Amino acid sequence: MVTRRMFSLFRRRQDGSAITEFALIVPVFFLVVYAVIGFGRAYQRLNVLTGALREGARLGSTLAAPCTGTAARDKAVSYATAFGVSLTPASVLVACGGTPNGVNCANSVCVYVTNYALFSDLAYFGLNSRMVTRTAVFRWELAP
Repeated sequence: MVTRRMFSLFRRRQDGSAITEFALIVPVFFLVVYAVIGFGRAYQRLNVLTGALREGARLGSTLAAPCTGTAARDKAVSYATAFGVSLTPASVLVACGGTPNGVNCANSVCVYVTNYALFSDLAYFGLNSRMVTRTAVFRWELAP
């Protein structure tokens, strides 16, 4: 009888229920906020990467010999670095002809990156191994 009475008293009291609910919800809320910020940064990195490749291909399309020099590659790296995205010159490739990554580059300049780690900020969730490949193609203005 005593335990039944104490249980009913315990059930009626609601002191501390708000803080308990708060303590249960806050970790989930912060996890969602962190994921939204991380995916936003990954999308920003993807846009900068695409823009950098586009700038490199645009410059390469106006050169007489875009595949012999490093001007197109250096332009893509400097564009990405200006926006805070780490891109090494070794990872940027320039092609004039052929089909790199399944893209036809006949009479075109193709600047591309393969296996670029997009989710470097979300390593806690196992997303750091997601690699992307991007290609920018511009018609070569001075093609022979």
